[in-house]
Amino acid sequence: MATRHRAAASPPSTERESGSAARPPVTFSTSEHPGSAGEWGEGLGLPRLPEPFHRVYSPPEAPKVKARRSGVVGAVLAVLAAVALTAMGVFAFARGGARPKVESTVADPPARPRASATASPAQPAQPATFATIPGACDVLPPATVRRFVPTDAPAVDKMGAETASVCKYSLSGGHRYRAVQVDARAFLPKYMHEQATSMTIWSYEAQWKQAVKDLTPDTRSLRRIDGLGDGAFERYWIDRDVHVAVGEATVRYRNVVLRMQYTEEQPPASGRAASEQRCLAAAIAAARAGLPAFR
Repeated sequence: MATRHRAAASPPSTERESGSAARPPVTFSTSEHPGSAGEWGEGLGLPRLPEPFHRVYSPPEAPKVKARRSGVVGAVLAVLAAVALTAMGVFAFARGGARPKVESTVADPPARPRASATASPAQPAQPATFATIPGACDVLPPATVRRFVPTDAPAVDKMGAETASVCKYSLSGGHRYRAVQVDARAFLPKYMHEQATSMTIWSYEAQWKQAVKDLTPDTRSLRRIDGLGDGAFERYWIDRDVHVAVGEATVRYRNVVLRMQYTEEQPPASGRAASEQRCLAAAIAAARAGLPAFR
């Protein structure tokens, strides 16, 4: 009778689940033939192959699908954590008042250079400005008015406000005409602040440029003059529409622009030079007489 050699072993399912090393396999001789269940013994199952068969067991590997899912879950968790940290940072940044003040860790930090007044040359002091100015009808003394408009009761035309006013004294009789007009304008510091003087200069220069632009054959002279206020110019012209000759002196003084006009009837062609001299002299004299009203 053929002999059987079978090593005692646990069922294969137990070894596979535990993952322990495989026991020696069951071998059969070449003369063995399959028989009934009773011949083989209890619980042996199907017959083995006739040649020796060795099965090597390895620890089970994790399913790839599960590994991929766990990787995706990990990436999602990482993104959620980054978003949470970013939101916390934005919240902390928005609460600017709650952030602690960063102090310097240097024992004696070097002094930071500051812009000093000596870095640029000292600006020249600006002359004092007038806070208020008199009305145009209060600029010329009465004696000066009678000098150029020889009457005790001249016609007076006036208009104006706080920063600009005009006053005109006139006399007319027959072909004779005399008039003195005062035009006072100021850039007050309560409106212009530190720009009061610079705006006055700008206005004065604008009037000079306009006078140059308005030159005509009837304008005989236009020139700057010295020794009157902070700057001055004079001009003489003939107004043929109303048949008068006008001498004008425009003076800049601190934050005031004062313009004086002396007017008389239009002279004949032979008397134009004398009229020019007379009208310009009267306008300059009126300007000199009116400047003390702003001191």
